[in-house]
Amino acid sequence: MNASKCSLIAITLAVMTGCTLHPDLVAAHVKEGDELGIVEVTVRSSDAKAIKNREIYFSIVVVDCENSQKQFPIQPYVAERLASKFDFPVAGEYVTFHGSVPQRILVDYPRPCVFLRGGSYILGKIESAPVRLVRVKD
Repeated sequence: MNASKCSLIAITLAVMTGCTLHPDLVAAHVKEGDELGIVEVTVRSSDAKAIKNREIYFSIVVVDCENSQKQFPIQPYVAERLASKFDFPVAGEYVTFHGSVPQRILVDYPRPCVFLRGGSYILGKIESAPVRLVRVKD
C-alpha cells in the first residue's frame, strides 16, 4: 500500500473516531420542587459552541457521588430550546444547560453529582468530570 493510501486511511479513522471534548462545568445547581428538580449546568460559551458546531448529542447525567453505578440521564435544554436541535444561543461568557429530574432521584442519591456525556455520529464525544450538585430551594 502506498503512502497516500495510508494517509487517507489514517485521516478517515481520525475523523470517524473524532476526539473527546472535556468541558469544565463552571456551576451545577438543582432547584428542588415537590415532584421535579431542575438541574442547571453552566459551561463556558466556547464549550457550548463546540457542542453546537460539532452537533454532539449529550445528556446531563445525575449520578450518586458515592455510587457511580446509580445514574440518571436528563435531556438538556438551553433557553427553553432542546439542545439536540443545535440552534441554541451561545452568546456571552457562559451557557447554562438545564433539564428536569424526578424528585425521587434526588432522594435516592443523597450526594448527587452531575456530568455531561454523549457523542456525535462522526465528530467526537463529550465527557466532563463529575461535580457536586448544589441544592437550591425554589
